[in-house]
Amino acid sequence: MAKHGAGNQDDWGGLYPREARNINNNSFREMEVAVQQINRQWEFMMSEEFNPVQLALQLLDDSSLGRGHHLADFQNTMASLDRALQYIVNEYYQGFNSSIGTFGGVMQNIGASQDCVREIKGQLRECKQALQSKRGDLLQLWCRSQQYKEMLRILDSIEDIQGTHQKLEGLLREKHFLTASKILLDAIRIMARKEMMGIGALHDLRRYLKAQQTSLHEMLIEELHNHLYLKSPYCDSRWFRYSKDQDSLPTPDWGSVKEARKTSYGLSSKNKKNLSVITVTTSTPPRSPKSPMPMSSPKPISLSPNLPNNVFEEDEMITEDLDINPESDSFYYIEIIIESLALLGLLPEAMETITQRLPLELYQLVDKTVAEVESRRTVHSFTNINNKKNDHLMNIYLLESPENEAQMEILRDLLWTLYSKLDAVLQGHRFILDVVERISKRPLFAQITDEAKKIRAYQFIDIWKPVQSELRALLRDYITDDERESAAFTTPVATINDMMRDRKSRDKAKQIFKFSDADITSNIELDNQYEADINSMLQKSLPNFFAKIPNEKPSTSVFVVDKFANTNITLGHRLVVRPDAFNVSVLFKPTLIFLDKVKSIIPSNTTTVDFSGFLDDFVFNVFLPQIEDKVMELLHQATTDSDAFQEDPNHKRFTTLPLIKSATTLMKLVESLCAMLRTMTFHKEEYSRMIISVLTQYYVKCFEQYQAVVSKGSSNEEENERTGNAQKTSAMWVQQDQISEIFTQYPYLGDDGLKSRRKRISLSEKETKAEMKIKKNRVIRAGELIFDGRKLKSLGYLYHSLKWFVGKIWQLRGRDSKTSGLIGGKMDDGLLAKVNRRWSSYGDIPRTDLHTQIAQDEEARLPLTGEMANRFDALLATFQQLAEQCLFTLRVEVRCHTLYYIDMAMREGNYQLQDEAMEPDPYVILLNSDLVYFDECITSSLPMREHKFVFEGLDALMEHSLISNAAYIKNLNFNGVTKIKRNILALQQNLRNIVDSPSEVSLGRAQRYYELHRDGPASMLAQIREKGAIFSFEEYKTMLEIIYGIESEQQRNSMMPRHESPSHSRRMFNEHLIELNELTLESL
Repeated sequence: MAKHGAGNQDDWGGLYPREARNINNNSFREMEVAVQQINRQWEFMMSEEFNPVQLALQLLDDSSLGRGHHLADFQNTMASLDRALQYIVNEYYQGFNSSIGTFGGVMQNIGASQDCVREIKGQLRECKQALQSKRGDLLQLWCRSQQYKEMLRILDSIEDIQGTHQKLEGLLREKHFLTASKILLDAIRIMARKEMMGIGALHDLRRYLKAQQTSLHEMLIEELHNHLYLKSPYCDSRWFRYSKDQDSLPTPDWGSVKEARKTSYGLSSKNKKNLSVITVTTSTPPRSPKSPMPMSSPKPISLSPNLPNNVFEEDEMITEDLDINPESDSFYYIEIIIESLALLGLLPEAMETITQRLPLELYQLVDKTVAEVESRRTVHSFTNINNKKNDHLMNIYLLESPENEAQMEILRDLLWTLYSKLDAVLQGHRFILDVVERISKRPLFAQITDEAKKIRAYQFIDIWKPVQSELRALLRDYITDDERESAAFTTPVATINDMMRDRKSRDKAKQIFKFSDADITSNIELDNQYEADINSMLQKSLPNFFAKIPNEKPSTSVFVVDKFANTNITLGHRLVVRPDAFNVSVLFKPTLIFLDKVKSIIPSNTTTVDFSGFLDDFVFNVFLPQIEDKVMELLHQATTDSDAFQEDPNHKRFTTLPLIKSATTLMKLVESLCAMLRTMTFHKEEYSRMIISVLTQYYVKCFEQYQAVVSKGSSNEEENERTGNAQKTSAMWVQQDQISEIFTQYPYLGDDGLKSRRKRISLSEKETKAEMKIKKNRVIRAGELIFDGRKLKSLGYLYHSLKWFVGKIWQLRGRDSKTSGLIGGKMDDGLLAKVNRRWSSYGDIPRTDLHTQIAQDEEARLPLTGEMANRFDALLATFQQLAEQCLFTLRVEVRCHTLYYIDMAMREGNYQLQDEAMEPDPYVILLNSDLVYFDECITSSLPMREHKFVFEGLDALMEHSLISNAAYIKNLNFNGVTKIKRNILALQQNLRNIVDSPSEVSLGRAQRYYELHRDGPASMLAQIREKGAIFSFEEYKTMLEIIYGIESEQQRNSMMPRHESPSHSRRMFNEHLIELNELTLESL
């Protein structure tokens, strides 16, 4: 019982909240007590079979069988229950009262309903009786009522259609084309019904709707092209202007657009389809829901934030939100237009129109971009480009001028801006193809059997071909000006003076003027003001047709434009910079990046197309011939000008010593070619071959210059015919194998160590012997020597310039390029490996600041491999050999001068003197003056090491010549020996003033030789006997012949006899000669 009571208590607690139990604590307590008592003592009374009469009798029975002794408990329980009920009634009497009233009202309503049911039953019985009765006019009345209903429906439809005009105007004004198309189609469909066709009053309305359909079609086409070709200001976010030092095509940030569209569309289910469903690649970063992107995955992915990624319905049509500006999202707007065209059934015609208008739209896009660049930058007019052809066309110094860099910056602005726009245009076409493909798969369009009405999207290759044509024309316009010049001057233009002078005699074949020659940027402000005035007047006259969205910039012009005229296309675009083949260094990089971008835009199901193939053909058929002609013209000018091999006045920009102008000019040309080669990804072999051809022809010019310097000239024609050689002696000797072999071993650019010095002394002695062997006993003539200081400087300039040129070319050659084993193996005439090591380590020339922009970005390189590298290295070797030949010629020339003057001094001089001579021989004085002048010439043209090489070993040659020429002295006495010693001292002192190491110069051996004459034969033989032979047997023999006056063999051959000697002198000579022979044999 207690347990049951507790459960009921829980039930009561569950019926009322805790707060209610706390407020009505007394009533619930009394009721709980009463219920507990009943459950404990009177539980049987709650049974359905309980009999109250029986209980009452038992309570009145006080016997043991009755319940009289429980009467008090029963009364207490009843009193407790009454109190609990009284508490409840007191607390809830208002609810009871209202329930009683409500119950009464319900009973009344039930009664009223019963009355209505009875009334309806009566009416139904009456209707049944009426229907069972037969009347003939009922059918007519029913048919007439149906007619009236149909008439009312038609009138309602006509009234709705009459309101279509205002609806369409409002929707078209706000550019909600999809909703407008639906309303227009519904109206046309209603007007096409059979019942409408019989109403003649609707003919004008029907014609108006057809006109509206045509007008809507044209409007959709125009709006589609405005957004497709970026004419609308809302498309500015799809492309980017050029920024300085730009090196890639930037991608628009669609994140802000996507968030804005989320906010605008909201989260209602009504706008779920406003975010389109497109196919994208999952690996690409998030973009705008409308942005097209490279699509290689065939699986469609939804980018809508309100739709799951696995939901994609091909037949799901986009809905339009009338509360937003549809143009704010360009791709959403394009999809709205495509859906509208599909709804109108005009999508096939639209696809055909797009392909037809594509060339013209692209041309206008390029023209507009050119105008934008012209408005942003200062662009010079190039209308009369042919008139200025000869001014600066061949001036290669313009390649590095600030003006040229400014022009290149303008060209970069045009290219990067244009390619950004073309990228946006191709993305728009790709987006259209995806939308059209999705629409064509819907059941409504997939079931179309009529071939003319089937939706077929144009191929992407059809879009690429006109773009490719524009790119080809753009590259051609800025690389070559041949066609433009011929087109510009095919038809002569008559001047105003010619026309006004004699009207009848004017040649009508001459044009008065050409629109292509007009400056389209000169009156931009006037044109804009005029167009604004026309717009204002039209808006006032036709407000319904020219009303615009607030704050919207006009995207179309009010002027009439012939969209199908192609005259402008034949004239070409206006140029922003002068056409030049060297513009390729700016043209190719953006073009290649754009082509890579195009490859990522093409659909995956497109037939494989080589998008860079046209560029390859253009380079091979147009650019390479053009650049080759231009380079050859520049080469011709650089090497044929009167000052081509003269000192460059700007040589201090490159090195401290003078350079010839052709070398610096050609170096700029080669560096420009290498910089262009850096942008070339194809035909590198042809390009490298062209550079090698330039170097080869320049070598020929340099060699011709060398030949011109060392030639004897026209004054020595008879001698040239007699000797069979038109070159100076020094040039001929340098070409001798024995001398050239010595020079190739000469370490004239090495260090000054003891080992190197000994080697140079040894090689100088070998050179002297080889030269004396070639010279033999003949006397070098003055006509065989170079006395012109300009020629001597020219040889020095040529050597130093070629050395600098080869050093720079070697830097361009790069150390990463490898040959195929030619070095050290197959070069027979250059010792190429040795020469390369010598010249590549040439570090005394400061690095030029030429093309600093190229050096800052990326050092120009000339990558070569294989056979081309071998040819290039062989060509460098020929340059090096020619430069060395110039240096060797200078060395041999100064030695020939020395031999010439010493020969003349010793053979023509008088050494049989009565008095002591106070001055050296005149020829010795001339030799010293000549050496000083020679030193001045080469000091200003050769570096220090080369200067040292030219004069190194000259003292040994002087000694040898002074001693060997003793045999040609006619007569010699004591004063004559003094004169010879004075000659030797003069030569020694002068040479010490010239060379870098005066202490190394000594002619002591020659002095000691002529001192033998003063000491006499006995003393000479005694010295040999005591100290050994210092000179050779022939030299001692010559001195004995001079002492005893014996005619030598050389004198007999040269017809310069000495005075006859007495017989005893000859006897003494023979005795001393025998003794000399014995001493010489003993010394061996």
